[in-house]
Amino acid sequence: MPEPLKNIYSLKFFESYAYTMMQVIPGMDKTVFIKQIFDKQWESKELKQRIRHIAAVLKNHLPGNYKKNVSAIIDTIQQLKNNGTNGGFEYMFFPDFIEQFGLDDLDTSLKAIEKITQFISCEFAIRPFLLKYPKEVMLQMQQWSKHSNFHVRRFSSEGCRPRLPWAMALPQFKKDP
Repeated sequence: MPEPLKNIYSLKFFESYAYTMMQVIPGMDKTVFIKQIFDKQWESKELKQRIRHIAAVLKNHLPGNYKKNVSAIIDTIQQLKNNGTNGGFEYMFFPDFIEQFGLDDLDTSLKAIEKITQFISCEFAIRPFLLKYPKEVMLQMQQWSKHSNFHVRRFSSEGCRPRLPWAMALPQFKKDP
């Protein structure tokens, strides 16, 4: 039987990731971070529950308000790239962070999504923004469709698909694509 996808989140992964965070965030406590990730419920969590949990734990270890949190995430992504990491599914907690904590700050969130989606796709994270701010976000999606980065262009179409596997549906786009 193949290994469940949720097991990409191993102790080895988090030790490496926490080390990168320590390079960006002064005073970041790697031991506490890892302990909070692997809480008593960790083993019973499925993939999307783990992603949501990681994003929530990450919030506890980022400095300041939402704008500062986003800045630290962008800096961490840059450090991951500097360390030779080119993104990957295991970093889905970055978009989930934006989805969970950024819905009330559209401007900061859209700027973050543009940067993060160049590392790991934000096609799931954009959907609550499309529901809450359909006109503003669709205008931005149209601009992103002409972006110089192919990841952003791809995201601009995938993120607003009415039906996307594993993602919340967009009922207004089912009615009027």
